[in-house]
Amino acid sequence: MSCVYHPMPYAGRTGKLAHRVLAIAAVAGALALAACEGGTSTVGIPCPGDKALVGGLNYKLGVGDKVRVTVIGQPELGGEAEVDAGGKIVMGLAGEVMAADRTVGQLQADITSRLRSNILVDPKVAVQVSGYRPVTVLGQVRQPGRYPFSFGLNVRGAAALAGGYERRASNDRAAIFREGKQCDAGPETPLFPGDTVEVLRRTF
Repeated sequence: MSCVYHPMPYAGRTGKLAHRVLAIAAVAGALALAACEGGTSTVGIPCPGDKALVGGLNYKLGVGDKVRVTVIGQPELGGEAEVDAGGKIVMGLAGEVMAADRTVGQLQADITSRLRSNILVDPKVAVQVSGYRPVTVLGQVRQPGRYPFSFGLNVRGAAALAGGYERRASNDRAAIFREGKQCDAGPETPLFPGDTVEVLRRTF
């Protein structure tokens, strides 16, 4: 959408009514420009207030997460790996294993099955998340960029990581982009690993 406002021509009327119509048009134009300058608009869908499900076997992995695989009694078969851009990890004899959009428990079961088929009779495998994918902070902050996710991180904390709010930033309005969807957030809205949060500009 273009952010250039073109006032509609008005002709054929005179006097106070014409001035009133032109004034209304000018106010509408100013509001339109203000909306454009505010960056991403809200969508009226509030973000979930629940904290991210991190840790444990039910956590769903994504690109950028790091996992530590331990094979009991076979330390040389384990190690740490990062979920690559293709959504996979590479683990020794297990080879390439799809990890993105799967839970830690599902990945653990898959690696166990592969090791059982290849070399071990009854492998004991444990998978833990050793690092979470970062969050991206954009909009009205001093240092936009990617920052490490930590337990309990919310919008205000993410803005602080990004150098704090800009002078024209809204302290209570933000947008979060998560798994291809957008929702409206406030300063206390919790973030999930991999979230992109945009701090919006004040509308007044």
